[in-house]
Amino acid sequence: MFEPIEKRESLSGRVEAELTKAIRVGQYQPLQKIPTEHELCSIFNVSRTVVREAIKGLNAKGIVDVRKGSGVYVSEMSIQNASETLNLFFGLSSNEDVLLHTIDSRAMIEPMIASKSAVIRKKKHIDQLEENMEKMRQCPLESKNEEAELDNQFHRIILDCIDNPVLHLLVDPIFNLMPKFKFGVFGKTITGNLQEEKNTLLHYHQQITDAISGKHPLRAESYMKEHLKVTRENYIKALKP
Repeated sequence: MFEPIEKRESLSGRVEAELTKAIRVGQYQPLQKIPTEHELCSIFNVSRTVVREAIKGLNAKGIVDVRKGSGVYVSEMSIQNASETLNLFFGLSSNEDVLLHTIDSRAMIEPMIASKSAVIRKKKHIDQLEENMEKMRQCPLESKNEEAELDNQFHRIILDCIDNPVLHLLVDPIFNLMPKFKFGVFGKTITGNLQEEKNTLLHYHQQITDAISGKHPLRAESYMKEHLKVTRENYIKALKP
C-alpha cells in the first residue's frame, strides 16, 4: 500500500505520483472509486489542501473523474480519451519548433502508411481519393482554408485504408493540426505563383493516388516521402523574414 509522506517538499506532486502509480499497476481499476479525501489525508499524512491539489492534477490529466457528491473515480481510459488529450496539446501549440517536429514526424510515419494502404486499400478508398482530387482541382486558388481542409482529408483517407485504432490515435491529432498549420503558415504564397504551388500539390497527390490505386506500395511510399520533403522545404521558406 501507500507510505506516509514526511517531507514537505512538493507534497501534492508526490501524492499525485503515488496515486498514478497505484492506478497504473492496477490497484484501482477503471471506474473504481479511490479512497476519500479524509482517507488519503490519513494514508499520506498530509493536509486536505495537498490532497485536493493532487486530485486536481489527476483530473486535469484525465486519470480520474471527480463526481460531485459521490467521490473520485478512476477514468475509463480509452483511445478516444487519449486522443482528446493529444488533440488539446496540438491544438494549443503554435510554437514553430512544434510544427517543424510535426512535419518530421509525418515524414517518418506517412510513407509507411501509404505503402501499407497500397496493399490493402479497398475500392471505396480509391473512389474517395479521386473525389478528393476533383474537389481540390475545383477549389479556387484564393480559398486557402478550403484547400487546407481538402489536403488534410486526402491524407486521412489514406490512413483510413488501415483499420488500426492505435495508429489513428497516434496520427489523428497531427492531422487535426494540419489545416490550422497550413492556413497559418502557407496562407501566403511563397513563390508568388499560386497556380504553380497548387499544381505541385496536385502532382504529388495524383502520383500517390495512382500508386495506391495500382497497388504499388514502394511507389506510394516514395512519392509520399518526396511530397512531405517538399512540404518541409516550403515551411522553412515561409518562415524566413
